[in-house]
Amino acid sequence: MSTKYRLELVKLHCTRLQDSVTKDEPQIDVNGVRVYGPGSIGKGDTVYLSGHSATFVNTAQVHLVEVDSGPDDDMGTVTIKGATDIDRGDQKREFHRTNSDYELTYRVVAA
Repeated sequence: MSTKYRLELVKLHCTRLQDSVTKDEPQIDVNGVRVYGPGSIGKGDTVYLSGHSATFVNTAQVHLVEVDSGPDDDMGTVTIKGATDIDRGDQKREFHRTNSDYELTYRVVAA
């Protein structure tokens, strides 16, 4: 039987930018659907994502992209497992790529 969950995004923190000249423009997709962005974030900044969520069954693929005027930069994908992460409060996942470091805080609740 499939169980529905809701992934609630809490905040995105940038430790190191992908862009060397300007702020990054992060976008978050969950299972191929845009949930946030593109926004604007600087080094050391935190973007609060209250109100940004997605419903999913069993697992959610969370993809972080840095939007550019040319090809976008793939910052990585993490898998959230509903049965493992439900009702555990705020949790964190990291995205590390060449010249960039991000931390996403989220929670999983019953849908």
